[in-house]
Formats: sequence, structure tokens, C-alpha cells
Amino acid sequence: MTPGPVLFHPRVYQAMARVGFHHRTPEYRKTFKECVSMMKEIMQTENDVFIFTGSGTLPMDAAIANCVSSSDKVLNLTGGKFGERWAEITETFGAKSIRLEVEWGKAIKPEMVSEAIEREPDIKFVTLCHNETSTAVLNPAQEIAKITNKHDKILIVDGITSVGGDYVYPDKWGFDILVTGSQKCLGCPPGLGMIMVGSRAWEVINKREKNPSYYVNLPSNKKSFEKKSDTPYTPAIPLIYALHESLTMILKEGYENRVKRHRLMAKALRSGMEALGLQLLAEKGYESNTLTAIRYPNEVDDIAFRKAMQKHGILVAGGQARLKGKIFRVAHMNIIAEREILLVLAVAGLVLRELEFKCESEAGVAAAQEIFSKNLK
Repeated sequence: MTPGPVLFHPRVYQAMARVGFHHRTPEYRKTFKECVSMMKEIMQTENDVFIFTGSGTLPMDAAIANCVSSSDKVLNLTGGKFGERWAEITETFGAKSIRLEVEWGKAIKPEMVSEAIEREPDIKFVTLCHNETSTAVLNPAQEIAKITNKHDKILIVDGITSVGGDYVYPDKWGFDILVTGSQKCLGCPPGLGMIMVGSRAWEVINKREKNPSYYVNLPSNKKSFEKKSDTPYTPAIPLIYALHESLTMILKEGYENRVKRHRLMAKALRSGMEALGLQLLAEKGYESNTLTAIRYPNEVDDIAFRKAMQKHGILVAGGQARLKGKIFRVAHMNIIAEREILLVLAVAGLVLRELEFKCESEAGVAAAQEIFSKNLK
């Protein structure tokens, strides 16, 4: 139940075991082209989409490398570990990072972004983590995009734990770049990173005299795909087969159905955890729909809790950086459904009792059942 790698469907594993075609053959190129087409549909975009071999951090790196010059100012919106990663990548490429930081667990508000841009109008780029995995906060990306578009700034968005699990409309909302990864809501093993590139981003990229990236050079990837539906360098062929199978299943479920399912699982888990007497980390009204972060009561030890959960067959994630030892995180993305939510709550109630935390250990399951009984047909 960790926020990536997530549980994979058996069909995805089976797809990886098939005999692979050489990546310069028509057979493989057909599969790859279909993956790109399906990714566009799932990312809700008509813009260019590229699939790289690498984790979700790779397309983040590609976004900064291809767009940002050392003389540029970048407003990095940070409220967690992955918002901070944008700032770290920005600094790695020598650009000026201006951090707008909020308390971990709080959401970044549009007015904060507006004020930051007005203070430093020569900011050229804004980066945002849509669904902050370290805090389980869903930032208001649509409203923030209105601000960046109003001020004519290039918006670069991390959608690694929102694309394929929640509403993300980059074209409609006005994102210039959107990145995601295979091992989250897309339900594929780690090792693939995807990037959407819009027209305003291309204008910036194409004006650069020299692109500092070789492997994730976007113009070379665009040229290769347009010429032969291909990648410039050797792709992870088995992962592409896995992705093709997973994307096929996602599209069969349907975008709206998938988002509603993720939101229902999130609601049930949050309700169940609160019924056990636990508090959520995320600011009310900004809770993620693909994972939940839960605060530990003072009397419950992080290591003891997670070890006991794993002993009973449930692996949950701990907190990161400044939240280490203070929270645990439960993912409810990809193929997670009622069975897994009820099982997690049942085991959590059992473990809390074992650790002598006073609660009604059955209350979590009962609360989730109530949510499911009202919402499932």
C-alpha cells in the first residue's frame, strides 16, 4: 500500500514476459506509437508526449534541462519533498531558484503565487507539484495555472501521483509542461517517465542556442518520433509492453470511472482512519485522492507501527525528511479497491490495539463500510 511502486495487475506482469521485438522493427514501433497515443488520452492532452526510460525524476530533469537557462529565474512552489526537488533540479542547472515555501501539510494558494510573481516580475518559470506525495496534499493546480497564464509565465507541473488517478486537464487548465511516471497511478513497474510539452514551452526550447541535455533532449526525441515513431536511444522494451497493457486497462475502465473510484477509496480510508482516532496531515479541503498521510498519536512509535503492519501483511510508507517518524502514508491508487481499503483499516485497528493505543479497533472498518454502502452501486 505504498505510493509507488504500487500493486500491479497480473496482466501487466504477463505482458513483460512476452517475446520482445527489436526496438527498430515495425512491430515494436507500432506498440510504442500506441503507448504514446494512449498516454495523450490519459494525460488529457493534444500536445506532444514523450516516454523516457527512467523514473519520474527523469522527465523533471528533462523539463528544466530543456527549458531553463542559467540566467533565468524560476519560482519553485514547495510544500514537501517533491516540490523541493524542482528547486534542487533548478539549482543543479545553475538557474536562480526562488522558493515559495509553505508548511508541510498545507496547500499552496493562488494568491501566494500571485504575490510572489508581483514581487519578482522577471520570473520566467513556475514549478508545481500537483499532488505532493510526501504530504498527501492536492495543490489547486487549475487556480495556480490561471495566475501563471495571467502573468505570462511558463508553468511546469509534476503530475507523478495525479495523472491517471485524479482530474488533470493540462490543455484546458493551461499547463506548459506536465510530467508523470509509470509506477504510480499508471500501474506499471518503475522505469518509465513521461513528459507533455505544450506550444509555449516549445517556443522557449527552440530559441535556445545550445541544449545542455543529450539523453533527454526534447528536440531530438521529437524528431525521432515524427520520423519513425521511435526513440533516439534504446528503450526499456519489456516496460513498454507492460505500459501498453496497463494503459489499455485504464482506458477500458474509463477516465471518469477511474477518478471516481480513486476518490471513493480516498474518502473511505480517511473516514476509517479518523474513526480510529487518528488525524490526517493534509489541510482540510486539499487532501490527495491517491494517497493519505496520517499523523501518529504521541503514544504510537513509527517503526513499531509499520513493523507490526508488515507482520500482518500490509506494507505502508513512513514519512520523509522533516516528517520522518511523525506520519505514515497509505496509497490508494491504480487497482486498489474496497477489499484493500477494508483490509488496511482492519489491520490498522488490530495493530493500534497491540500497541496499546486506546481506540475502537473495529471503528475504521465500520466507517469505511458506511461510505461504501452509500456510494457503491
